[in-house]
This record gives sequence, structure tokens and C-alpha cells, in this order.
Amino acid sequence: MEPSRWAPLEGQYYNVRGTPEEGKEEDVDPFKRTPPRMAPEPGGPVERLWKLHDQSKTEADELARHRLVWEITKIHIKEGPFFQGSVSNSPEIVLVHQELKNVPRRNNLAQGGFTAPWIHPTPAVYDPEVMFWSAPEKHKG
Repeated sequence: MEPSRWAPLEGQYYNVRGTPEEGKEEDVDPFKRTPPRMAPEPGGPVERLWKLHDQSKTEADELARHRLVWEITKIHIKEGPFFQGSVSNSPEIVLVHQELKNVPRRNNLAQGGFTAPWIHPTPAVYDPEVMFWSAPEKHKG
């Protein structure tokens, strides 16, 4: 549902639902539409995730909402991994020894980091060979 991460064309399609743009440009290549967008596969996991999410937004009963979240979780487990835009790019705790230096912080990363290590193996992609100990004599072995 959030168009700058996983499934961006479907995310952008979700964002134009219910607007005058929704039915336009259906005969145009999804990448050449304004905005670029694509409907999810009918009956596929994205469409099913959307339906459950939409139901959860209007479900008044708390227990029923929890049941909907469990259904979303089951789709993630069986067919994932997927991340809905509502949870993407959330803060993540990374423990770093106070004497290990030159480790990128959230504000050093172009998009502030990603949720879960499978999508982007942080900090491995940030040149760990340039990280160093401020007191290397304490860390031999």
C-alpha cells in the first residue's frame, strides 16, 4: 500500500483507488501510467492482504480485528515475506559496542534504514571493513 518499497506499482494503485484516476489509462503500460501503477493479481496475496486490511479499518469489534490481523499474518507466513507500507521503515534497535566506531546510524542511511535484515543486510552493505575499535588493544583475540 506504500509505493516506495515492496510492490510499488501495486502500492500506487492502492493509493488511487476511489479517485478519478482509478479507471484511467488501463490500456497503457503500468510503468507509463500517471502515476505508474498496476492492479494486484486477482485472488493473489496482495489483493487478499488489501481486503483484510480494508476490513480491519472498519471493523468495530476488537476481537474480530485481531482475527483479521491473524489472517494477514498467515498470508505473510505462507506466501511471504511481505511488508505492508504501514510497518515499513520503522525504527529498529541495533546494538553496537560503544568502542566500535564508524558504524552507520539511522541518519547516515539514505532512507533511514529498512525493516528486517532480509531486505537489506545492514550493516554489511555499509563497508564493515572501515569500522574500527577506538581501543583495539582491548579487543584482541
